[in-house]
Amino acid sequence: MTVTLDAIERAWERIGEHVVRTPLLRSETLSANLGADLHLKFENLQFTASFKERGALNRLLLLDDAERDAGVIAMSAGNHAQALAYHGSRLGIPVTIVMPRHTPNAKVEQTKVFGAEVFLHGDRFAETLTYTHGLAEERGLVLVHPFEDDAVIAGQGTLGLEILDQAPDVETLIVPVGGGGLLAGTSVAVRAQSSGVRLVGVQADRFRAAADAFEGREANRGPAGTIAEGIAVDDPGPTAMGLLRRNVDRMVTVSESDIERAIFMLLEFEKTVTEGAGAAALAAVIADPSVAKGKTVLVLSGGNIDMMILSSVLQRGLVRSNRLVRIAVEIPDLPGALGELTQRLGVLDSNIVDIVHQRAFGASSVRATVVELELQMRGEEQVGAVVGALREAGYEVRLDP
Repeated sequence: MTVTLDAIERAWERIGEHVVRTPLLRSETLSANLGADLHLKFENLQFTASFKERGALNRLLLLDDAERDAGVIAMSAGNHAQALAYHGSRLGIPVTIVMPRHTPNAKVEQTKVFGAEVFLHGDRFAETLTYTHGLAEERGLVLVHPFEDDAVIAGQGTLGLEILDQAPDVETLIVPVGGGGLLAGTSVAVRAQSSGVRLVGVQADRFRAAADAFEGREANRGPAGTIAEGIAVDDPGPTAMGLLRRNVDRMVTVSESDIERAIFMLLEFEKTVTEGAGAAALAAVIADPSVAKGKTVLVLSGGNIDMMILSSVLQRGLVRSNRLVRIAVEIPDLPGALGELTQRLGVLDSNIVDIVHQRAFGASSVRATVVELELQMRGEEQVGAVVGALREAGYEVRLDP
């Protein structure tokens, strides 16, 4: 089998009734905020919350009877795993999954819920892959690679058919890239029918192997660990990479902070939850709005984010937007001084979230003490008003970064 438009169309015939035709909607708020015409493809609304169902199901449906009986195995940071486990359970096919040790617990547990046997091994994708190959040979299982498999790539390519059907006038399509399977398949579908669409791939700065290969550079591996673990791949697949070089116009990389901002903005403005990889396309526009030329579709590839990570992203987002600030105020070490300060803050409509009153360790003198306060604000304008009013009242105030 080769990855052609015909293969993608036949994949769509196989899986069409069993995956969600996800919405593609214009974001008025994000478009206004970023000065671009942005449309969101909500693949995070698939049953297992990612696009991976498309490729996984297509591959499972092509197994012969002996292969179905033996079962399948895959290495995955979570989304490919959940997709295989869910559809394997539906079809009565045993599924074994190997995940990197740092995989968010939410993805591990959800994969187990769907009935898969799960192993945790390796800190990076390459280590996990090597272990998976050994286990597949030992147990006689069919390896379903998450991106270096023609049937999987063809299944992912059905996303391209769906986008062109929903938005035939799309001018730019921005897609997250890890191993490259999603953009590879999508690019084949799009290029076969609409040569004028700009295809842009996005990687995390810390895992930029596909972007480096696309530009002809030696891979520059960053430190292990990224909020976008779904696209944290050391080396893209050669099949996928060949298709990217042939069809894609541009590859860009984004920082961890841009990915965090994208997750925060999608939740605040669109009321939709995305994981780091799922928010990467929006992160690319945040980093450089000029990447979105004309009618631009951003693929929100997945929504499986760990709750502890999401909580941290939200807190950090509130800090970035000056809705959660920390100040240090020097007050006299006298009875009633702390009460007077908190009363002033109340009058200024500033809500105290946390307060630390260190009389010994934070004092500037024996007759004064420093109070550290975490305050809930409406934004930068209120921060300036509160700090200004306190200084006008004679307090020495330090605004922590």
